[in-house]
Amino acid sequence: MASREAVRQYLACWFQAGKSVVYGQETWRPQRVTQVGQYSPEFISLWQEMVQRGLHYYSLAGTDVSLGQLCSDDWEIMACSRCTMPIPIKIAGMTTGSCPCADLALWPNPNLPLPHGVVDSQAHLAQVQARLQQ
Repeated sequence: MASREAVRQYLACWFQAGKSVVYGQETWRPQRVTQVGQYSPEFISLWQEMVQRGLHYYSLAGTDVSLGQLCSDDWEIMACSRCTMPIPIKIAGMTTGSCPCADLALWPNPNLPLPHGVVDSQAHLAQVQARLQQ
């Protein structure tokens, strides 16, 4: 089962790659997803709005699985074997779609840094410092 946090990270990565979230006929994508080791206020606001309305109304553009379905026991989020981005995988049965990267021109692009979740640089630097002190 994919947790809400895993689904939020999945969205954050795909927003950084240029994908939008779909709600009926409308689409949204925040301009900034992360800032200084945390999610941007714009991304947090969009996420909270989606949770309030119900994640089952939303899906990532180019997919046919709702974000609410991803939070069920039937789905897991794993890395795509083609582009290493997070993709939903049905635990039992057949997955109907392909990776959302299938409709992105020039993707994957090894010359660009891959989209990622929030990185706590202070914690990472503290781990490096601890290793150096050993």
